[in-house]
Amino acid sequence: MIPVQFRIIYTSDTHGRLSAYDFISKSCGSFGLSRFSSYLKDCEVPYLLVDNGDMLQGSPLLDYARKNNLPCPVSAVFNTLGYTYLTPGNHDFNFGLEHLLRFRSSFSGTVLCANIYKEDTPLFTPFVVHEICGVKVAVIGLTTEYIPFWERKEHVEGLAFLDGISTVEEILAVHRLREVADLVVVLYHGGYEKDLETGASFGNSTVENKGYGLFQIPGVDIVLTGHQHVSQLYTSADGRVALQTGFNALDAGVVDVVMERDRDGKRFALQSLEAGLVKLGDYAVDPEIEGLLEPLVLETDRYLSEPLVTLQTDMSITSPLMARERKHPLFQLINEIQLSLTGADISCASLPNETHGFPRELRRNDVAMNFPFENDLVVLEVSGRQLRQALEQNASYFSVIDGNVGVSPQFLHPKVEHYNYDVYDGISYEILLGRPVGHRIASVYVGNAALDDDRLYSLALNSYRATGAGGFSVFQEARIVRKLPVSYYELVCEHIAAHPNLSITVHDNFTVKL
Repeated sequence: MIPVQFRIIYTSDTHGRLSAYDFISKSCGSFGLSRFSSYLKDCEVPYLLVDNGDMLQGSPLLDYARKNNLPCPVSAVFNTLGYTYLTPGNHDFNFGLEHLLRFRSSFSGTVLCANIYKEDTPLFTPFVVHEICGVKVAVIGLTTEYIPFWERKEHVEGLAFLDGISTVEEILAVHRLREVADLVVVLYHGGYEKDLETGASFGNSTVENKGYGLFQIPGVDIVLTGHQHVSQLYTSADGRVALQTGFNALDAGVVDVVMERDRDGKRFALQSLEAGLVKLGDYAVDPEIEGLLEPLVLETDRYLSEPLVTLQTDMSITSPLMARERKHPLFQLINEIQLSLTGADISCASLPNETHGFPRELRRNDVAMNFPFENDLVVLEVSGRQLRQALEQNASYFSVIDGNVGVSPQFLHPKVEHYNYDVYDGISYEILLGRPVGHRIASVYVGNAALDDDRLYSLALNSYRATGAGGFSVFQEARIVRKLPVSYYELVCEHIAAHPNLSITVHDNFTVKL
């Protein structure tokens, strides 16, 4: 029998990188779905194109379109490229369910997700059986069930996020999917909780990532994941494939499928799967996609190029470690804004991985790039004991490497997590790296008084951290005093506009000692 060959191609965590235009360098970067378009146009085999979520958040281009009520550029590009299916990611809920549903109405493909329910009904199509080259491919959509822990309550009100593993097992059993389909694919916006080679645990034990467990389900041939922003590829001894792309449209995942028709000619049997990652920087920018986006790119660039202020303080960041080992002025600025708005006793601030700080001549795009995520400002009531636990978790960020202060490997692998380290104000403390993790915090004072384990303090922080994300589960035990639905981008821009001669004085309230 002549084998049948086709390709499954997917993207994940593109975060609005539709164009290759970089708003910081004002030149083309090695990313973007316009480069991906060139790859697709060069593809000479039949393919099924899918996306794995986190497509509606993360870039100034999308922010500008949303805030100005412009047509969604993501659906325009996805429709042009010919995406057939996608599953939503956690960040696709950042602007409310209605925003996601509006995108769905303008997307010409189908949104798949089996584990989000509204009342007793799936919010989206749980799965499909798609025919390509005569082969029936079942695609089950899933997303991380951790979304309610991060997201604003009003954004997910009335929704239930079910366990992904039991959901897939039920679909396979109830719909007899192996009898209906020749190939079963799980499209999962989540990562791997264990190393696919060794079975060793990755990071904190939560329900956030279940890719490893999904790959163990009998009857699943391919698991396509994302969310962790870590490119991964694994082929099992029996030829099944687990794959994960990176992020920001730097790469795409590809699975080449070879099927062979059964002797009766009615079904296909899997002959082989070969998976890989395509670096989009290796492909040229497609003028068709760039032309489609050009008016919006120009408008966005014009807006972001507006000057805000000439800073009196050097706020550039050249090293994530150096900015955290000794307090960087940008952390100081965030904490001062949070304390001013809330009147809290204490404030803690975090910054994303990819931040260069602020240049002296500050423009809107510099602020946007440092505050890409939608977070609320939250005030928690925490005990001194809870605060001490959070500080200990914070101190685990550091490690001693060749006699010098370094970043602990757990914050670098399998995923870079500089954003899971916080810088505090309103409190002073020491981090003693000669002590074991969990016992590193010393000399803790709130004002001039030693931290009282039994006393309650008010703590201002962003909503991501307030949920306990990043290993700070102790904050889940704290009472929420106040929640301010704000945009950190807008907060910082407004603060700077109100202080045209802004100069930041850094308070050296903590030390990291070997």
